[in-house]
Parts: sequence; C-alpha cells; structure tokens
Amino acid sequence: MTDNAKALDVRAKMVGVLLRSARLKAGKTLKNCAELLGCSPHTISRYEYGHRGISLPEMELLASSFHVPVSYLWEEEPALSEESADLPSAEKLIPLRQKMIGVLLRQARMEAGRTQKECAEALGVSTNTVSKYEFGKKPISFPQLELLTSFLEVPLSHFLDRGLATSRVSIPRTSGELLSVEEAWASLTPEVQKFIRNPDSLPYLEMVLRLYGLPKESLKYLAEAILSMEG
Repeated sequence: MTDNAKALDVRAKMVGVLLRSARLKAGKTLKNCAELLGCSPHTISRYEYGHRGISLPEMELLASSFHVPVSYLWEEEPALSEESADLPSAEKLIPLRQKMIGVLLRQARMEAGRTQKECAEALGVSTNTVSKYEFGKKPISFPQLELLTSFLEVPLSHFLDRGLATSRVSIPRTSGELLSVEEAWASLTPEVQKFIRNPDSLPYLEMVLRLYGLPKESLKYLAEAILSMEG
C-alpha cells in the first residue's frame, strides 16, 4: 500500500468517527441515515468504520439531517445550524451533485495545468477512474476529493453545495483562531485520541497533516505534544 493510499484509508476512518459522533448526537439511527441516502444500513456502517469512503454529496445531506455544518463531519466544528429545511430527494440530488462536482473537478484540473494521468497517480487509481469522476459517472470519496483539492491547489469550499444552509460555512481558520494543543486535544473524541496515542499511527498522521499543508515545524511540535501526553 502506497503512502497516499494509507493516508486516504486513515482519513476515511477519521471522517467515519466524526460521522458516527454527529449521528449519535443527532439521535439518528443507521436505518434513518440509510433511508435518507437511499442505501443500506450496512453501507452507513462501512462509512462510519472507514471501510468505504463517503462522498461529499452524501455528507452534505447527512449534515443537513444532523443540523450541523458539513465541515463538522471533517473537522468537528462545534457550531450547530439554526436553520432547518426540507431535505431534497437523495435519489435526485446525489447524482446531480456528483456531476456538478465532476465538472468543477475537471475545471480545477485544467486550470492547474494537470492531466488526468497526474491526478490518477496522486490518488493511486486508474486514469479511467478519474475520467469517471469528472463526468459524474462514479462518486469520488471525500478523502480522495480532499487530496485532489490539495494537489490542484483549490479550496475544498469550491465544491460545496451553497444551496444548503449547512454548507455555508467558513472552512479555513485564521491564525488568530487557532486552538492551543490542549484545546485541540480536548476537542477530539475518545476514539480519535486513542488512535493518535498509538505510536504506529504517527506516520499516517504525518501524511494526513501534510495534505493540509501544515508547516513542518508545526507538525514536529504536534508530534512532540502527542508523545508528551503519553508520559
């Protein structure tokens, strides 16, 4: 397994933890979520355990159902959505959003001067798979989309559905809003804390954080802080 493949696998598991946490806080069952997305409860379970990557359109619908910003499902923002609205049909929305994301993805790739082959190599998939992503014939998982936004140097917010109240959020934090190590650690769920405490997780965390463009010195400081918590 390549480093990028390992990073995608870890990111899928971390997103799954946040997804499960948000579902439980909202009092929703696997069956509730499955009915909303038009899939089986087993599929939702696979999303939550990181065995399968959830797509951004599916995350958007679930976030609306949980009444949380969609960013809560990837970075655990504490803010709740005060707006409620009738959710669109997943049967119609997800395929449409899939095609819209594909168009935006293709546009971003071309503007970045990248080829489908280069994107395929970054994701560890075939060129044909990238083509299917761009034409909306195959859903791209959120971790893969996240990696491509970094590779193509476009903000993740570029792909959000601005028609949903829960998508109208500011993704990046300013330097003045950064949490201290102690605050960041306290905000993590027990499952994520346990994962980070495991020394075997450090190489994967390094890869995930690199995808977010975290400076090397900050990464080193975070690693040292994590290890010091073990003492």
